[in-house]
Amino acid sequence: MRKTILVAICVAMSLALNPHQGLISRRGLIKGASVGSSLVFFAPFESLAVSGGGKDFAGSTIKGEDFSKKTYTSKDFSGVDAVGTNFEESILRGTRFFKADLAGADLSNADISAASFEGANLEGAKFNGVVAQGTAFSQTLEDVGDISNSDFTDAIMRPDVQKKLCSRPDAKGKNPKTGVDTRESLFCLD
Repeated sequence: MRKTILVAICVAMSLALNPHQGLISRRGLIKGASVGSSLVFFAPFESLAVSGGGKDFAGSTIKGEDFSKKTYTSKDFSGVDAVGTNFEESILRGTRFFKADLAGADLSNADISAASFEGANLEGAKFNGVVAQGTAFSQTLEDVGDISNSDFTDAIMRPDVQKKLCSRPDAKGKNPKTGVDTRESLFCLD
């Protein structure tokens, strides 16, 4: 902002100077004032810009931070480095984690309904007690550390991933929030 005002003053003074007499003319002063003020009022204001272009946390590094017990509905965490981040008991409905690195992250008892985890690294992530109704997953879901007491009702996943999840010993229990059995939500054939 200071740079813009300084440029406006310089432009106003240069237009106001009469090169033939070395004096300031009224007509030049009026021209300079109008051009200078338009530079000030129509110049972009850096302080009003939205950080990250309005993409929430996309592309950020939030490694190991605490996002637990908070609401992040419909936020964008695409490409985020969230290794070891704590999202325990958070509401993440409709949140986008496209190609996010969530290795070792704790999403225990979080509501991730209608969220998107395509291409996300979920190696060792804690998913015990999650509500994942209608959530979209890629094959990396099979890398999750714990799925006990989770609700995967209407979750979108490949059939081979669904079968691998059903064969896991931690595919058991009932979700504490919804009361849905983990194996039933995965359509496991017993």
